[in-house]
Amino acid sequence: MTRMHLRQPILAVLIAFLLGLQLMQPSRTWTILLTGITGMFIAAYLWAWTLGRNLHLRRETHLGWIQVGGQIEERFTLSNTSSLPASWVQINDQSTLPEFNANRSTSISAGYFDQWSLTATCNQRGLFYLGGAIIQTGDPFGIFEVTIHDSQRTSLLVLPQIAALPEIMIAPSGAYGDGRPRRNAVDQTIHAATVREYYHGDSTRMIHWPTTARMNKVFVRLMESAPEGKWWILLDLDERHMFGKGWDSVEEQSVTLAASLADAGLRARKSVGLITNSKQMAWINPQKGEGQRWEIMQALALAGPGRLTLSTVLERIQPSLGRHHSLIIITATTKSNWLKTLLPIGKNGIIPSVILLDTSTFDNTVVIENTSAALQQRGVTCHIMPRGMIEPPKAPPQQRGKMKWYSTPTGEIVSVRS
Repeated sequence: MTRMHLRQPILAVLIAFLLGLQLMQPSRTWTILLTGITGMFIAAYLWAWTLGRNLHLRRETHLGWIQVGGQIEERFTLSNTSSLPASWVQINDQSTLPEFNANRSTSISAGYFDQWSLTATCNQRGLFYLGGAIIQTGDPFGIFEVTIHDSQRTSLLVLPQIAALPEIMIAPSGAYGDGRPRRNAVDQTIHAATVREYYHGDSTRMIHWPTTARMNKVFVRLMESAPEGKWWILLDLDERHMFGKGWDSVEEQSVTLAASLADAGLRARKSVGLITNSKQMAWINPQKGEGQRWEIMQALALAGPGRLTLSTVLERIQPSLGRHHSLIIITATTKSNWLKTLLPIGKNGIIPSVILLDTSTFDNTVVIENTSAALQQRGVTCHIMPRGMIEPPKAPPQQRGKMKWYSTPTGEIVSVRS
């Protein structure tokens, strides 16, 4: 959308005044002034009108998502396809990505284009947009100004960082333990995986009589282990306990911890699910694979503080957790009322592990050791995560020099860092 407005309305008043003088008192002086000023006014209008329809901004980026700490690079191309130069062009960027400033003041000759690139580090997770832009230009006399609204924009999803974690013991779930199904395991189900010939020392209970009779040799059954327990990660984002701002805040540390645990579980070929009490509550059933990783990371990228308490969330999810799974709770709350809700979950074979974020450095009235002791007395595995345990993302090395773009004889655009 293009709009044009008059920056110097005094000229329109002057033209009308000179026209009135010429009609009332005809004079060669008024004629020369009226002709010159009117001609400049018309030329300025046509100049601005032409630029408004021939200035184009193209933005290129090849990333739809990136992790916190990663760098993005966007390339801009400003072209002027008219036969008139633009003596001044102001580009006001409307991107929502923090610390990404693509504002620019420049000029561009007739029939030319200008290219440049901009690099930024993504320090905040979430969904952001690169673009649009408001382009302002005008005639060289400063009489008319043209405003071009460029609505072109690209979405960018910044995922939470996967951080290196200290050793965290997750309590195995259910009566059968945790692990992939395997043959001839100690904890066995009633399902036979296959049969093999009898060896000395094999239990006679495991003889498979139909195969023994058919093959005229003694064969025994090899049993499968119990199915593996799944991981439920419960991320508590109760807004009453979200202290601090930026990377060092309780919110960002909690989300990074959840993302890192989910990544570790999926790499270990476990089924991992996610529950959050954020503003828009997330519920992702445990699954395996890269598709599940993407779904969890996307939910964590958009997660923010909510109003539901941990106790309320535990009450609501209890009937839907299934049986014989691990429940990993990440929380900063030190109130003991949610412990009463946590204990009944174990009756269904749900084994909880709690990771407490130490907020005593934000609030000196918090005594996290009391909550940890109460959990351990009830047989619940508990870990305390001190402030600063998760390191911030490291900034990539700065590349010296400036990126320049050149056109080859074949018309290809190549970049060279000077």
